[in-house]
Amino acid sequence: MRMLPEKLEVKGFTLLELLVVIAVIVVLLAVILPALNSAKLSAKQVICASLMKQWTLATLAYTADHDNILTPFADTSDSTNGCNALDPETYYYNRLAPYLTGEYRGYWGKDYGKSRRCPMSKANWGEKSVWVGVYYSRFYPERAPFTYLDKWDGTNLTKMADPFRITSIHLPANYLMMLDARRDQVFEPLQWPWDTDYDGDGQNDSRGGVIAAGLGPYNFAQPKIHRGGCNVGLFDGHVEWIAYRDFWEIGADGYPVHRYWWNDNHP
Repeated sequence: MRMLPEKLEVKGFTLLELLVVIAVIVVLLAVILPALNSAKLSAKQVICASLMKQWTLATLAYTADHDNILTPFADTSDSTNGCNALDPETYYYNRLAPYLTGEYRGYWGKDYGKSRRCPMSKANWGEKSVWVGVYYSRFYPERAPFTYLDKWDGTNLTKMADPFRITSIHLPANYLMMLDARRDQVFEPLQWPWDTDYDGDGQNDSRGGVIAAGLGPYNFAQPKIHRGGCNVGLFDGHVEWIAYRDFWEIGADGYPVHRYWWNDNHP
């Protein structure tokens, strides 16, 4: 006689076992997700650094084609129009366009697309934007290489600076060319020192008048975009990340400590 197999007994998970499994999954996720998020942020920082490299090389290529003269921030500041460029075609990002996208980008360059937008950017303009290839200063040639050459007040044209020659840079690997920031340009601390601890981290970070005007900390720059710091491009063409606490430190004399702000020009 053929024997029928005994009926198998199916045993499910107990409630306790299910809770244990869920707890293990939660713990694993708590460990894995921060690591994944950190890797994602690191990847965006690397992509932004790559874009910054393109801008530094474009700037150097421009100087090579123009007798070692850097492109100014723009030719003429128009004081009747908020000190914006009298001719937007002379903005540095428009002059560098042939070495990058080849496209003219108008008054603000805010539609430059991916070549000037950091992966951290969530908008083309405003506080949620992050720009790559940002020059600093505009008005003080003794403090920074990228300035207006002239000023227009609606009647008179006044000379502000001579074109900056790259041959006057003593240590290209130690002199700041550009950074990534929340705006299309920033006022560097040599001109506009940060004397207010806006975010309470024990570091000077913004001029009080800027805060009072509601314009935000770090004088528009907000140099904590990438893991508490920002990418910077130097005049030898290399790009690196610098922590805010180091790059934006102000000394007892009211001037920045970091050597990248200086071209042997410390007061």
